[in-house]
Amino acid sequence: METKGIATVENVNEVINSKNEVVMTKEQVIENARIALAEKKQFLADNANAEKNIVKSAETNVTKAERSYVEALQARELPTTTVELWNVQTSTEEQEIISKKKAEIIIATSDYSMTVSKVNVELGKDLIKDSRLEKMPLFVTDAKLFYDAEITLKDLNGNIVPKNTPNVFVSVDTANGYWKWKTYHEANINSIVKNESALIIENVRIKTFSSLQEFAQYRGVNNVLSRGFNGLEKAGNAALATQNEFYKKIFEVAKELKANISVVTKYYNLGKTLNLKVWNDAMLGIVSGDFSYDLTIGDELIETLQKVTSKVSTIKERYMIDAITRLANLQPQGAEDKIGIKETIKTIETLNKETVAYVEQVSLDKVNEIYTALLTQYLKNHEVIKEEQTA
Repeated sequence: METKGIATVENVNEVINSKNEVVMTKEQVIENARIALAEKKQFLADNANAEKNIVKSAETNVTKAERSYVEALQARELPTTTVELWNVQTSTEEQEIISKKKAEIIIATSDYSMTVSKVNVELGKDLIKDSRLEKMPLFVTDAKLFYDAEITLKDLNGNIVPKNTPNVFVSVDTANGYWKWKTYHEANINSIVKNESALIIENVRIKTFSSLQEFAQYRGVNNVLSRGFNGLEKAGNAALATQNEFYKKIFEVAKELKANISVVTKYYNLGKTLNLKVWNDAMLGIVSGDFSYDLTIGDELIETLQKVTSKVSTIKERYMIDAITRLANLQPQGAEDKIGIKETIKTIETLNKETVAYVEQVSLDKVNEIYTALLTQYLKNHEVIKEEQTA
C-alpha cells in the first residue's frame, strides 16, 4: 500500500513502503503519541493560570492527544495482558494449596469465541473495579490447538495473530467471564493514557485439552444452562438493589398481570422502555436520571383498561399501550398541544362495547387498528365527526 506522511499504521515490522519511503511502525506511532500527550499536558500545566481561552484550548488539545494515544494503543499488535496465574499445587478434601505468579501473556479469540459488545465493555469497566465482584477463575488454553487446526486467531485489538506465535492463550469462555478480557484490556489502555496503575487479572488458570472437540465440549458442559436474568428477574433485582418506587411498581404489576416487563414499563414510563444502561445501572443499585415516570398515570391507565376490556391479553400485549402512546403524542391540526395521556384515558373510558370487541379481536396491523379506533372515538367525543359518519 502506498503511504505518504509520517503517522501510518502498518505491519509492526514494516519500516519502508513500496516507494522506499520510511514509515513508522506501530510502536513508533505509540511512542510519538505518548510524547505528544506529555507535551500537551506540560503546556496545560505551565499555563494553568493563563487566560480562560488559552486554558480551554490547552485542555482541548490534551483531550485530542489522549484520544490519539488511545487509538495508537488500540492498533498495537500482540498486546500483552498482565495476569496472576493460579496453579493448584495440592488439593485434598480439607484444603487446597495454590501457587501464584505474575505473567504477561497474549490473549487471543477466534470466530468461535463469545461476542463482547461495546455495552458489555463500558459497563464492565465499572464492574471490574467493584470490590463486590467475585474473582472467579478465568481459564485459558494454549493456542497450539487452534494453530494446528488452521483456525484464525485475533488479539484483543482485533489484529490477526501469526501462526505459531509463542505465549498466546485462547480464553475458555464462560457466561460470567467472557466479557472480562476485553474489558480489562480497554480499561488498561485508559490507565496507560491517564498514567495510572494497570489492573491485574487475578485467578487465571491454564487448562489443557487434548483436542478442540474436548475444548468445545468443556465449554458446552459449563455454559449450556447458563443464563442472565430474564426481564421479570431483572426488574425484581433492580427493585431490591435500588429500593426505588418505580422498579418496585413495575415488578409487582408485571408479576400480577403475568406480563412482559417491557410492556409494563411503558405504562409507567410514558410509553417508553428503558435502555440497557439504565437497566444495568439499576441492577447495581443506581437510579439513573435518564428517564421520567408517573406511577399514578400508569395505575390509572391499567385500571381503566381493566374496566373497559374483558381480555387480560389486551393489557398484557404491547399493541394497546403503543396505540395509546401514539394517540397521546398526537397534536391535532390547529391545536397548540398534544392530546396528552389524560385526554387519552377519557377517550378509552368512552369506548362502546362494539369498539372494544373489535379492538380485542384485531389480528393484523394491531397497533394501527387500535390507534385508529381510539382516534375515531376521540374525534367523536370532540364532535369533529358524527356517529353516523362511522356507522
